[in-house]
Amino acid sequence: MIPNEVIIDLGALKHNFFEIRRLAGTNTRVLAVVKSDAYGHGMMPVAGTLESAGVDYLGVFELEEGLELRKAGCGVPILIMMGIMLDEVQSVVKHDLMPALFQLDIAEELSRISAGQGKATPVHVKVDTGMTRLGVSPEDLQDFLRQLLSMKGIQPEGIFSHLAVADQPGEPFTDQQITRFLEAVEGCRRVLGFQGTVHIANSGALLGKKGMDLDIVRPGILLYGSPPAKGLAGADSFKPVMTFKSRLIQVRTVPKGTSVSYGRTYMTQERRTIATIPVGYDDGYSRLLSNNGEVLIRGQRVPVVGRVCMNLTMLDVTRVEGVAVGDEVVLLGAQGKERITAEEIATRIGTINYEVCCAIGKSNRRVYVDS
Repeated sequence: MIPNEVIIDLGALKHNFFEIRRLAGTNTRVLAVVKSDAYGHGMMPVAGTLESAGVDYLGVFELEEGLELRKAGCGVPILIMMGIMLDEVQSVVKHDLMPALFQLDIAEELSRISAGQGKATPVHVKVDTGMTRLGVSPEDLQDFLRQLLSMKGIQPEGIFSHLAVADQPGEPFTDQQITRFLEAVEGCRRVLGFQGTVHIANSGALLGKKGMDLDIVRPGILLYGSPPAKGLAGADSFKPVMTFKSRLIQVRTVPKGTSVSYGRTYMTQERRTIATIPVGYDDGYSRLLSNNGEVLIRGQRVPVVGRVCMNLTMLDVTRVEGVAVGDEVVLLGAQGKERITAEEIATRIGTINYEVCCAIGKSNRRVYVDS
């Protein structure tokens, strides 16, 4: 068996959840975002852990994720954040799921099927305050909600929006979005008597203390121990949940002038010891880490040399005393006093930690522990 494994620490996940509870306050509910296979951490084990820890809601992207959770016995309210298609309405009603709603044709079909079964399906209306992605415009919110309130079989339980730059402290657009959102909600309360839940705070807003006086917070990346951006105060109290390990499968010494990997992009300038691990871009380890990344062996940082291949990567281990086949290699996580974070990898390859976790977590065998 290839020795690569992603270790998911459910104890660290619980720590992060309770830290979010502390930040949000006792009167604020938590909607934990577990979409995209819990950002590569495994949706089912993560959701089960959070449900037993007392999470109030779970957030998924699409219907299929919600159905998976219901099939596994998950009993907490599940918000389908993308919304749903017409042909998915029947399944939403049957499995007591809660869709984001921003299209009248979907609402009418939901009303017809739900009322026909004697149900009142809860929905959360999505408002677009500046992402230009999905949602009703603030100017149209009152009219949209008025029509929903007139429909049988639909219970408008909440209104929410999503912040575009909450991970950038001091960015005025965040306050502008929140103001637009709250003004639209206040109009619905005043004119229509809406009394449902209201939420806008994502991970960045949580750390920046924005939108914290509303009913729900929606942490995503912060649950998994990664900050949504560098330099955010309070991020140090969260623990990384994911570790990625492999083992050396070959170690050999080569002379000066030896080229390594495809394209001969690395040439030894002197006698060097080169080791190989069975990790490559097929395992979510980006090809952009060629001659650019570092890993941990025996508590020391060593460089990636040559191009990262589909299934193999080479390392210069010349300075690691006693290095041998079978030695543990940490590509993401801690070893000894050193740690390689998803944020470090993201910086090296010009992306974000979200993508790093998703790529690695979904491509390798996962092992679950509880520290």
